[in-house]
Amino acid sequence: MMCPKTLRATIDFFCADQDDIEFIWHGGEPLLAGLEFYRKIIKIQKNWKLKGRRITNTLQTNATLITPEWVKFFAENDFFIGVSLDGPKEFHDQLRTYPNGKGSYDDVMKGINLLRQAKIFNGVICDISTVNYKFPKEIFNFFILEDIKKLKFTRVKSIGHCNNVSSLAISPAQYTDFMITIFDHWLDLDDPEIEIRDIQSVVNLILGGNRRECIYMGQCDQFVTVYSDGSIYGCDSFPKIDELYFGNIFEKPIKVRSSPHLLAFRKLLKERKEFCQTCDWYFICQGGCAKDNYDQLNSIQPLDEICKNLQRYFKHISTKIQSYNLV
Repeated sequence: MMCPKTLRATIDFFCADQDDIEFIWHGGEPLLAGLEFYRKIIKIQKNWKLKGRRITNTLQTNATLITPEWVKFFAENDFFIGVSLDGPKEFHDQLRTYPNGKGSYDDVMKGINLLRQAKIFNGVICDISTVNYKFPKEIFNFFILEDIKKLKFTRVKSIGHCNNVSSLAISPAQYTDFMITIFDHWLDLDDPEIEIRDIQSVVNLILGGNRRECIYMGQCDQFVTVYSDGSIYGCDSFPKIDELYFGNIFEKPIKVRSSPHLLAFRKLLKERKEFCQTCDWYFICQGGCAKDNYDQLNSIQPLDEICKNLQRYFKHISTKIQSYNLV
C-alpha cells in the first residue's frame, strides 16, 4: 500500500501547478486501503483547495466492503463512487467470487443500495466477456429493472482464466455486436435518464458536441498511473513498461513533463493522429485508445480489425440518428 509520505507527495505533485485535478482511486480493491487512508487524502487535499484548486475524487470499487461508515465519509467529502457489476447474478457470480468460491453479487447489491440511499452512487462499469457477451438485451433489461441507469460497458481483452472459464477475452467484432444491440435497445426505450457513457459520447460528437470518453479524446498523455512507490507511468490500460515510465512524484513536475519517454509518447500520439486524419470517423475517435487500437507501442497505423469494427459501430449510430432527422 502507498505509504503516507508517498501519498502526500502524489497529491502535492499534481496540485502544485494545475487548477483542475481528478484523482481516480483504483486497486485491486481500493477500499482495502482502509478509511484512515482516505481521511489522510482529504486532509492533504484541503490545503490545496484553500489555494483555489478544483479537485475531484472518483473511486471504483467492487462494493463488497461498503458500510454505512464508508458511505457517510464519501457523502461528506463529495466522492464519486462507481461500482463493478457484470450484469445479473448468474453472470456476475461466475466472474467475481470470494476465495471460497461464493459469488459476490448479493454483497455488491447491498453496497449499491447503501450508496444509492446516500445519493452518491455514480453508476456501474460492466465487463463484457465470454461469459455474458451473447446477452446484451438481458443485461440491459436487468440494469433498467434494478434502476441502474448510469452504465459503462468495457471489453475484456486480456487472455486469462477465471474459475472454470478458460478465456474471458472477446473480439472487437463480438463487442461491437454487443454495443450495437445495446444502442438499438437504448434508442427504442427513449429514456433520457439512461446514460451509457460510450454511446452518449459518440451520439454527442455526431450531433456536434464535445463530450467524450477518454478513448475519444486523443489526449492519452493527460492520464497517468501512479504506483505505490510513487513511480509515474502512462494510463493503466498499458502494462508497466520502461517506455512509459515518465518519472517519480518525488521529482519536480517540470522534470517529469520533460521526460524523454513522455515527449516520445506525445510525438507518437501526434503521428497517429496525422495518419488517421483522412478517415471519415476521425472526428469521433481521434486515433482511439493508445493501447487497444494498436499492435505495438511504436505502431502508427491502428489495427484493421479495431478500425473496421469502430467504423461499423459509428456508422450504425450515425445512420440511426439521421433517420430521426437530428443531423
